[in-house]
Amino acid sequence: MARAGGNLRVWGSLVLLGLYSCAVPRAAALNGVSNLTAEAQTNSSITLRWEASKDTDPENLIYWVQCRGDNIYKTENTTNTTLTVDGLAPASIYEFVVWVEENGTNSTTEAINATTAPNPVTNLRVETQNNSSITLSWDEPEGHDPSNLTYWIQWLGEDYSNVSKSTTNTSFVVDSLAPASTYEFFVWVEKNEINSTAEILNASTAPNPVRNLSVETQTISSITLSWDEPDGRNDTVHLTYGVQWLGDDGNYKNKSTTNTSVVVDNLAPGSTYEFSVWVEYKGIRSTTVIINASTVPAAVSKPSCVSASGGYGVILTWPCPSGGYDTFEVEVGGQWRNQTSCGTGMSVSDLGPAQSYTATITTISNGLRASPFSVNCHTESTGVIVGAIVGILLLFILVGLLIFFLKRRRKRSQQKETPKDLVFSVPGDILAKDFANHVRVKEKDSNYGFAEEYQQLAPEGQGQSQTTALAPENTSKNRYRNVLPYDWSRVPLKPLHEEPGSDYINANFMPGLGSSKEFIATQGPLPHTVGDFWRLVWEQKSHTVVMLTNCMESGRVKCEHYWPLDAQPCTHGQLQVTLMSEEVKENWTVRDLQLFHMGEQQTHSVRQFHFLAWPDHGVPYSPDPLLDFQKVLREWVDQSMDGGPPIVHCSAGVGRTGTLIALDVLLRQLECEGLVGPFSFVKKMRESRPLMVQTEAQYIFLHQCILRFLQKSAPALILKESIYENVPNFIYENVAAIRANESEVSATGC
Repeated sequence: MARAGGNLRVWGSLVLLGLYSCAVPRAAALNGVSNLTAEAQTNSSITLRWEASKDTDPENLIYWVQCRGDNIYKTENTTNTTLTVDGLAPASIYEFVVWVEENGTNSTTEAINATTAPNPVTNLRVETQNNSSITLSWDEPEGHDPSNLTYWIQWLGEDYSNVSKSTTNTSFVVDSLAPASTYEFFVWVEKNEINSTAEILNASTAPNPVRNLSVETQTISSITLSWDEPDGRNDTVHLTYGVQWLGDDGNYKNKSTTNTSVVVDNLAPGSTYEFSVWVEYKGIRSTTVIINASTVPAAVSKPSCVSASGGYGVILTWPCPSGGYDTFEVEVGGQWRNQTSCGTGMSVSDLGPAQSYTATITTISNGLRASPFSVNCHTESTGVIVGAIVGILLLFILVGLLIFFLKRRRKRSQQKETPKDLVFSVPGDILAKDFANHVRVKEKDSNYGFAEEYQQLAPEGQGQSQTTALAPENTSKNRYRNVLPYDWSRVPLKPLHEEPGSDYINANFMPGLGSSKEFIATQGPLPHTVGDFWRLVWEQKSHTVVMLTNCMESGRVKCEHYWPLDAQPCTHGQLQVTLMSEEVKENWTVRDLQLFHMGEQQTHSVRQFHFLAWPDHGVPYSPDPLLDFQKVLREWVDQSMDGGPPIVHCSAGVGRTGTLIALDVLLRQLECEGLVGPFSFVKKMRESRPLMVQTEAQYIFLHQCILRFLQKSAPALILKESIYENVPNFIYENVAAIRANESEVSATGC
């Protein structure tokens, strides 16, 4: 510290003259002290040191120190040449005066100014850290004016580097650090060129991420992941690797290891998981590396194989395996086929009579194949074939007579004039001869025309009242939260006594070619709405149920199994349902069912048409199977005109359901009027039920089916065919409704 100047000497002289009352000396008989300095400063004290005059006897000397500042004015004495003055305020300037007394005689004075150190920072902490930097922060020191403070940061690394930086902020990013390394940080305050004591903190950088994350092996219940050690550090003793994935129960699972591979087990077969892998060093994580991997699907078990009528084919049936699956590859007698469903029969024809075949069924999911499962099949003997041929001839005779009478009846019905208020066509509908060119234009530039047209349908029907569907007693009856029937077009049930909401089912009347209530579109039944579904069939007196979904798809329940599995009837309230017969085709199954109302003691026949080859949110691989299915369905509906409207459902009752209804109506419009209007009819359907024809891919496929129908009707025309990808339009499941009932198991298997 610099010694005091002339002004301080004047002040000291005044003291000697007795102008101050703090026992200052009256005469200068002794030499004063020399080399007065502030030797050490803390935030509450200053230590002074000086030298005594050589002309004095040190044993008889008393040194006096006077201190003056904003918060203090005091005088102390000592016989030593050093003195610590405490009780001072931090970061404050004080004036000190020192003189000597010997036998009552006082010397001249020496004076200096000295400053206490500021208080240290508080709450020093790490805010963030990555593999090359650590962000430190702290709170301002307490007890004095925080202005004009400079903060100093010093750090020592494992490489013995020593770096200091300063800032006026209360945070600092220390960068250019090595990954997975520990540093010692010192932070102190400087004010008036005096430093506080330092606060010390040890912190580590994050390690670099793992390299070359890959899938080593996959089984039906486990996936083995492996990776390379992170770059930038040779010492791997303190490194730990973490793996996280979303479990099948909806909760995240974690595993840690010190190795560079891990086996993740207890997984579901045929399922895809997203794995996050990171490195941890002394509790600090690296960034994560993500990989998607799938388990091998489970193999089928207990398949059955029975001979088909006629002796030239067999019907294969197998239960659905656990977990997920995409398709089943089936090989019988050198014939290879794929089927997306299970639990329903698959027909294989063109086999030899009275032969034995080995059928092999392989589950496929996400490109992975399960172990194939084999079963022996036997076709019927020739004796059975002869009897079958006789039966077939008789059947042909009966069918011929039936067709003759049906054609006469249909001809009479077609002669009736359509009421003027039910004329179907609207401006903008397309002539049959122009339809191929219309499709060709719309499919240009990756189906840009179709996409633009489909977007125009999005707002149709929105804003209409759905009050009944949103009533508290009815919300659990909706499979999906955003597929709710409009109040004006919903199909009401007859209310049950003292059961609020018993008149509600998620179903709407849908327009057709000549009626605003030609169809009923509904969702696939939930476990607790199966009874409501059969009440709907009974009360509407419908003879036709069309099912366009499988009960289980991609490992998820899409529809409750609402019909009997065998000849044992199922009972739902007052209604008893009996399976009378079942005919299994390659792409669909037809079931004849009988309803019996135990209260009314009356029966009602129903035929269920179950199409099996239509994936959820997608489209069939070709228009032909759906066109064939529609033809069979339409022939049946035309001959059972005395009943109520056909009831059509998939899972949500909008996507596949809307596409089939539109196809049936538009093909009949084409035959009756020679023109067709897909856009106008889909728009009309969406006025009655939301999201009908749910995806752009289904809308394009609808056009492809019409185009294929025209091609088959006019084989001389050369029509270009296109293949379209599916673009999902997501539907949000009513999880609460499904989970509340997913544990229910019907004792009768219904």
